[in-house]
Amino acid sequence: MIPPGVLAAAEQRQARRLIELLDWLAMPSISADPRHQPDVRRAARWLASWQRARGATVDLRPTRLGRDVVVARWPAPTGARQVVIYGHYDVQPPGPGWSSHPFRPVIRDGLIHARGANDDKGQLFAHLCALDAWPGLLPVEVVVIAEGAEEVGSPGFAEVVRELRLRPAAVIVSDTERYDDRTPSVTISQRGQLTATLVVDTGGTAVHAGRLGGAVVDPSLVLADALRVLREQLFTVRPAAGTRTDDAVRRAARGRATVGTDLDSRITRNGSVGVTRLAAGSGRAALPSRAEATLDLRLPPRSAPAEVVRRARRLLDGRAPRGTRVELHFTRGIAAQESVPDEFTRKSVHQACVSAIGRPPVYVGSGGTVPAVGMLRRAFGINPLLLGFGPPGGNAHGPDETMDIAGWAAAVKVSAALLCALSGPIRADPVPVLRRKDHHGKHRLFRHGELPVHFEGEEQ
Repeated sequence: MIPPGVLAAAEQRQARRLIELLDWLAMPSISADPRHQPDVRRAARWLASWQRARGATVDLRPTRLGRDVVVARWPAPTGARQVVIYGHYDVQPPGPGWSSHPFRPVIRDGLIHARGANDDKGQLFAHLCALDAWPGLLPVEVVVIAEGAEEVGSPGFAEVVRELRLRPAAVIVSDTERYDDRTPSVTISQRGQLTATLVVDTGGTAVHAGRLGGAVVDPSLVLADALRVLREQLFTVRPAAGTRTDDAVRRAARGRATVGTDLDSRITRNGSVGVTRLAAGSGRAALPSRAEATLDLRLPPRSAPAEVVRRARRLLDGRAPRGTRVELHFTRGIAAQESVPDEFTRKSVHQACVSAIGRPPVYVGSGGTVPAVGMLRRAFGINPLLLGFGPPGGNAHGPDETMDIAGWAAAVKVSAALLCALSGPIRADPVPVLRRKDHHGKHRLFRHGELPVHFEGEEQ
């Protein structure tokens, strides 16, 4: 059970903590933009100072790109279990389409609007507020590890966590979404990611679109054909049962047109080819000699990035018209993850959610990619618990990113309860079942010892 003083302290301090969160969100800690490196450092120092002022021992570990990993140790009684909480304080560039300034946080209708409110400052800060609300020593030793380069692939992070030489009983990552407005999620699979640039070069210079149009190769059309081939042939689509309904995915898309049915499977179990940037020509009546696209490829669970690279290049080999070069340059690859927590951790998070908010978490697959998950697994030898607190449709990476205050307050309670549950004995008694949908769309029940690694409908 959670000591009643913890929840009372969290509620009493909520208004002040929200003000502090808004201050942190106002720092444009954009790791992909070198011009914002001072802001990234400022966000790291803020996080370090906040924890140090509340009794944690904090040090900043530099990475090879100069973005510090903040490591804070919150004390506990001698012999207590060790728990790692991971998060990141860097954010994506804001992009267009915001209804308010992305780094001047506002609260409207119970929602915080700011870049990083959801991904990931808001979720990480919920854990910190739970730590701060605990009277005296925590029931477990907590090591908070927060990095400043997750949005650019976590370069250098693996070396830092290996050097820490920790032996945690559990690793908690909150950088995903809730299942619905009231229910946390535990993510047990994530897609991998490849980023690439596809270039078509016809040689020479731009030419008059009227005088030579139709007689010269248009690189944009060759590029479009190459993208079509990759989209249609790179990944084999496997029908599989999804956890979220099509309507739930459409709501998360915030009115944007969606494609087909079985949408949850499309974003969690199937691969996808996305175009995040296109460039060709100047818009004047001249055909350019070069066109290029920046690609975001999401890889299905259990797929190897190296094999996807080889297959993509084979598909495009020989497709270029004479005198034209089609080149595919890969810049980064992250393997897909399947991360089912151990039984003790699953029982603990079940107990924490039920005691804090009256309902257990739902186990889901995710289409996103958190590079640090694999790094943490390899460093500590256990599967991290991906416990999602972000609101469904919170628009991480998009305009008007949000965190709902009610959901954030519930996350503080769940985090406090989880610390308590993880400090308890490892029980052998059965706990209530986990819910997943079978390929007929009906709920099938799995007890903890039966939790499958593979989703229904996937080839074994």
